[in-house]
Amino acid sequence: MERLHEYGKWAFLGGVLITLLSTVLPASLGGVSLMTVLLLLGLLVGWLNVSRDNSVTFLLGVLVLLSVGSGALEAVSRFGPVYGYLTAVLPNFVTFVGAAGLVVAIRAVLNTNEGLGLLKMRRK
Repeated sequence: MERLHEYGKWAFLGGVLITLLSTVLPASLGGVSLMTVLLLLGLLVGWLNVSRDNSVTFLLGVLVLLSVGSGALEAVSRFGPVYGYLTAVLPNFVTFVGAAGLVVAIRAVLNTNEGLGLLKMRRK
């Protein structure tokens, strides 16, 4: 299990680096789209890195990122060159983190259903 967590760490690092370098990378990497690579890395990160104990904190962070992200860009638009870079990077980062959040959210729903079954409160 520890070895899988190591792969998750590398997937996270790769996703963050690809996101930050997305302005200089071509949109298509050898026939595979950049978004597809970020989506797959995000799914790996959500599956391998986020534990049950950290899932609520992670999901709250994903929710804030998705809801405030566009508003934050409007505030940063006053800074000139930074705005252009952030508008290019933010959609890729949202794809990466959103995919991880999807895995964690599905796992949280399944864990909740499991807990209700243990309490004999499961709906039929």
